[in-house]
Amino acid sequence: MWRELIEEHTRQARFAPPATEQALQRAEETLGHLLPDDLLKLLGETDGVIDANGYNLVFSAEQLIQGNLEMRTYPALKRLYMAFDQLLFFSDAPGDGNLFAYALVPEGRPDIFVWDHRTDNRRCVAPSLEHFIADWLTGRVAL
Repeated sequence: MWRELIEEHTRQARFAPPATEQALQRAEETLGHLLPDDLLKLLGETDGVIDANGYNLVFSAEQLIQGNLEMRTYPALKRLYMAFDQLLFFSDAPGDGNLFAYALVPEGRPDIFVWDHRTDNRRCVAPSLEHFIADWLTGRVAL
């Protein structure tokens, strides 16, 4: 389903082999929470997606772990920004340092947020992963 959705908008995306159950389980255990269902399903089809310009449309399971742990524990970030414990970063904005994330609270919320690294603002940009992907690939994502 996810590969087909992406291919409706571009034939230039690069897909990885599906993430293994062990990789997904490791991500959940390491990060201390379940991954959102739609992200879990996407990673079960492809362990990350790179867009036509080489940006991470969706991080791999390993990138999810590394990126989120860094954002949550890096001392300089803790001094500059509000805590990131309630966000699950899964994508980076083309070339500007902003990141896209799910809000983990309340649990099960499907909305996608953008975190602005200049202002520490966090605002909703899409009602779901499906909308986010379609908006990204058609140039409608509001950074």
